[in-house]
Amino acid sequence: MSHYAHRITAWMTTLLLAFPMIVNAQQSDRFGEYEIHYSAIPTGMLNERVAREYGIVRSRTQGMVMVTILRNGEAVSGRVDILARDEDDELTEIGAQRVREDGWVSYVGTFPIEAGDAFTFEIEVNPHAGGEVYPVAFQQTFYPGE
Repeated sequence: MSHYAHRITAWMTTLLLAFPMIVNAQQSDRFGEYEIHYSAIPTGMLNERVAREYGIVRSRTQGMVMVTILRNGEAVSGRVDILARDEDDELTEIGAQRVREDGWVSYVGTFPIEAGDAFTFEIEVNPHAGGEVYPVAFQQTFYPGE
């Protein structure tokens, strides 16, 4: 596993701490030399220190999508557009904020959720070095707990 793959795993572990079922929910797709990592969780599951550091409200009624773009194993910046489609086919645009730490770049967006909400996330990623747009989509049902 490359240094950057370890870094993604470490960052997600720091964010999620004692929630191994969510860490396993992180997904990725490969497009040539690019690998797009993405996941969605309730923000109430974030570590308090990490949430405060990134200005994210910890809540059972707030979800978070995180996207990281790797090129040949190294994090790169780009444009990330996120749409969430609910079970009624309603679309919500989720603003993606760039988060940088020690040369590492990820994109994080938050949105309202209720227990049992199911979303299909439609993400378009355009790495600045690439020029091509890569679509990824995944489904997530939120069970934020008590």
